[in-house]
This record gives sequence, C-alpha cells and structure tokens, in this order.
Amino acid sequence: MEIGERKTIYEGTLDQLYNNDFATFIEYNRQDVALLDKLDRKLRFIDLANTLAHENTVLMQTTMGAVAVTEQAIINEAHRRGFVVPNRTRKAERDDGTAAGAYVAHPKEGLHDWIGSVDINSLYPSTIRALNMGPETIVGQLRQTMTDALMQEQMAKGKSFAGSWEGRFGSIEYDAVMNKEIGTEVVIDWENGDHDIVSAAEAYKLIFESNQPWMLSANGTIFTYEKEGVIPGLLERWYKERKEMQAKLKDAINAGNKIEEEYWDKRQLVKKINLNSLYGAILNPGCRFFDKRIGQSTTLSGRQITKHMAAKINEVITGDYDHVGRSIIYGDTDSAYFSAYKILQKDIDKGLIPWTKETIIQLYDRVAEEINKTFPDFMLEAFHCPKSRGSVIKAGRELVASKGLFITKKRYSVLYYDKEGKRQDIEDKPGKIKAMGLDLKRSDTPEFIQDFLGKVLEMVLTGHNENSVLDYISEFRINFKSRPGWEKGSPRRANNITVYELKERKQGKANLPGHVRAAINWNTLRRMNNDKYSMQIVDGMKVVVCKLKSNPLNYTSVAYPVDELRLPQWFKELPFDHAAMENTIIDSKLENLIGVLKWHVIDTQESNTFNKLFEFES
Repeated sequence: MEIGERKTIYEGTLDQLYNNDFATFIEYNRQDVALLDKLDRKLRFIDLANTLAHENTVLMQTTMGAVAVTEQAIINEAHRRGFVVPNRTRKAERDDGTAAGAYVAHPKEGLHDWIGSVDINSLYPSTIRALNMGPETIVGQLRQTMTDALMQEQMAKGKSFAGSWEGRFGSIEYDAVMNKEIGTEVVIDWENGDHDIVSAAEAYKLIFESNQPWMLSANGTIFTYEKEGVIPGLLERWYKERKEMQAKLKDAINAGNKIEEEYWDKRQLVKKINLNSLYGAILNPGCRFFDKRIGQSTTLSGRQITKHMAAKINEVITGDYDHVGRSIIYGDTDSAYFSAYKILQKDIDKGLIPWTKETIIQLYDRVAEEINKTFPDFMLEAFHCPKSRGSVIKAGRELVASKGLFITKKRYSVLYYDKEGKRQDIEDKPGKIKAMGLDLKRSDTPEFIQDFLGKVLEMVLTGHNENSVLDYISEFRINFKSRPGWEKGSPRRANNITVYELKERKQGKANLPGHVRAAINWNTLRRMNNDKYSMQIVDGMKVVVCKLKSNPLNYTSVAYPVDELRLPQWFKELPFDHAAMENTIIDSKLENLIGVLKWHVIDTQESNTFNKLFEFES
C-alpha cells in the first residue's frame, strides 16, 4: 500500500449508508479526500502534471494523454526554428496507423545459469535521431508492392498483422536493395511526386554510393541528413536537458538538499515522459505529424539494430555472427539475454577460467563494451547513416543473473545480483527477482496465490531441486483445501453489468462473459433470498468469482463484491466446486509458471479417485 491507510469500512451500499448512518457516510467521504491528498503529497502527480503542462504549453487536462502534449511540443520546436507546421489532415486522408512492431524472439525455454543482459539506450528515440526521421526529411520511399502482397497473403492464411511480420527485420524491398539484387525491380516514389523504376542493385548505388546525403531505413524510406529534422532535434535537446537535470539531481542528493532534489527529480521525470511518449504519439493517426513511414521505419530499423546486437554478442562469445546463436537465450525489443556459461563450461570445470560472481560481471561488461564499438560501422553499413549520427546508438550491460527461467515470449524471470554496476546480493540476500508477464502480480490472481507462486519461483531460481519444490506445492495444496470455497475464487472487475442485464431482458438468455454472468447471479440470489443488507454488484465493481457444482438453478458460478465485509449465510451454503477452483488458480497457474520444466507437478495432487469413494454430500 502506498500510504498504509485504508478507506472507511462500512456495510451495505453507499446509498444505505447515507440513509442509515449519516455520520459514517461523512467519515467515509472525509477519509477518501484525505487519502487522495496524502497520495498526492507522496506521488506528486498534480505537480508533475502542472510541470508537464507548463513545459509543453498545454492545459492541465491535456497532460492526461500523450498525443496532444507531444504534438504541441513539436509545434513549439518548429516555431522556435521559424517554421510553419502543416495543417491537420482530414481523417479520411490518413493511412492506417498499424505498423510492424518490435522484435521479440522465441526464448530457449527452461532454466539457464549465469545470464547477462544488454539493452540499447532508448532504442526508438535514438533510432529516430540517428536516421534523422521527420516528415520534412523524407526524400522518397521504396514502394512496398512485394511487402504488402506478402502481408496480405499471410493474413489471408489467418495470421495477425503482427504475426505476418514474424522473423522479418525489414521490408522485402529493403532486403532486395541491401542484397544488391540485379533481377529485382523496385519503384522509388519521390516526395516531389516523381517516381523511378530501377533494379534493387541500382537503388543501392543511388543511395549508398552516389555521395547523396541520404539514409535508407529498414522500411525502405529514404531520409536526408542534409538538414536536422525538427523531431530529431527536439529529441536531442530533451536528452541534453535531461542529462543536465540528472546531474543537478545528483548534486542535490549529495548535498542532502531535499527541496532541490524533489525539484530536479520532477523536472528530469518530465523529460523522460516526453522522450518515451514521442514515438507512440507520432504513430497515432490522430497526431498532426502522423506518418506511417516514420513509425514503421522506427520499428523495423530498431529490429535490425537489436538483431545486430544479439548477433554480435554471440560472435564475441562463440565466434559466430548469429542473433539466435548458442549463447543467446532471448531477445525482446531493445534487449538481449545471453550466457557464456555453457560455451565455457569445460574450461571452467578444468579451472582454466575463473568463474565467480565478480569475474562474470567483468566478462559481461567487456562483452557490452565490444558491442558498443560496433554500432557506428553497423549503422553506416545497414542504413548509410554517417558515423557521427550512428554513434547515437549505444547499449549497456543491464543485469547479471545467477539463474533465469524462460517460458515463452514476454514471459520470463531472472534472479539478478548486479544491475548496471550496483550489487543486489546484499544483506545475505541472493539478489532480486525480475519477473515479466507472470501471474505473480496479475489482478485476477488472489494475493495468497501470488505469494505462493512467488515462493515457488524463488525456490526454482535459488536452485532448489524438483523434489523440494514439489513438497512445498503439496503442503500448500493441503492448506488450500481447508479454506472455505469463497476464498478460492478469482478476482475480476465486472464491467457493463447494466448493459448485459438489459440485453438479457430483451433477448432472453444471452451470451455473457463468465464473470459478468457470475455477478448477475449474485444480484439474482440476493433478491431471491430477500437480502437487504448485502451489497449489490454494479458496473465497474471488483468481484471474486467462485465456481459452483451442479445445482437446481444451473448456475456454474457466482461472484461476490470484494468490499462485502460480511458474506451472507445463504452464500456460504452454496455448493462450491473446490476442485474446479483449485484447477483454475493452482494447477493452471503452476503450468504457466513451471510447466516448461516438465516436473511432475501432477504428483502433488491427492488421489481424487480414492477421495471420491469417501465423499458424501453434506
């Protein structure tokens, strides 16, 4: 909890509280206001919004979204340079805003030892700066005839737009140009309205070998570096200003000046928000400066850069330039996870290579340093980006972890003991756990299950063997079975109940989301039991969904409000389906977490067949 306080507790609905206990009603509202005030004193959201508004000359309410703030910042920068910005295009004139997304690799599933991660500093803003991307710096575009045909073909086979780009790091036309294909024709659409039909090899000569100040993105968009673009220039200024603010923040911290520390921390955070939100804003069709070519140039060029980084990491460790080589475990957007342990294990076991936490940090730092040296040459070779611009792309060693569990895309966890040069294995702790995409903090997972899954993950990452982990799971199951049925449900938020109830009254039995049906079942059972005291579930309320065994009403589930303090007796007497709920919040979540290890989790389940012989209806 942020401030260690709770709302005022009451029974029934707010309407009932108002009519039956006005003093508590007033106390409830007073406490709500006090909590908001304390939250703002701690988190400083209003001050942050105010600073954002003044820095970008927008209204306070405008800071609640990124597009308008970013758009106004770009307009201000253009006006500062004496430029006039274009009018906003009509909605019908805008292209589809969908662009190829980030590169996400398939991980090498399972447990891995002694992992390092390297990530590129602010990949998308840096890519925009390096390739000088802006509406006014576009010279031409390789017409994406072949790429569009491939995307349509893939989507006709049932793939999503994102899935259609799986395994691709540039448009087909870009690849043809980079391969200098003589037999492949490409069309260059110039910004002045002209177009040329040339071979891909001729296009390469035109862009890379004709002394033109041009760069070619992985999307096949040609940018000029003859003049600095407004957007790249704005990003460069924000970067510089943030560095200066961070330096002043550090000085304030060292001097113990809390007021100055708070001021500079807020200012640098505003710059960070500006930097991180610009890419998404200009790819939004509602933005005045929207241009799909810029958005897709950013993501596809980013893919190329990340692919190179992973390939170079593997080359440094194994000698092979391969982005999915033996040392590479996983790659996601701007980062690569790798391990030199298996490659060097024979020499480590022989004592030829010292292998301690400290030497691993030194080794992985050197790997990152070697990678950094290669970016200017790579940017020149891949995009015809001058080295002075390509040097903007930089990477740093982020984590060193003793062990990691990799499950699938966007779902992994590592136990790291060093983060960016700062040790985390202090005070007798093995380090800190970074968990991505797991059920440990999902809102539909009960807190006690989150704690349980967290403990299982901790045991796995700290080297406990299969038997000890399974023993812990078995013990937890015994305790879980002793809980009442209503504690085994899954938290959800019940939205649009009114809409669905109206739909059902008009159509009879209608198809509803399961948790909404469960919420409506609660409301129905309240009326059937003439319950005037329990809370009614209304739109947007947080509920806990419990599964039911076969019953006369044919209800498969029922939900109850999270804020209901005293559950009614009629609810407690319902035939809860304990086995089904155990499967939902234990078995399925364990499978999602440690299923890749192929451990015999099923052995932790009690013999249901034997137990059912002695199960009687109460």
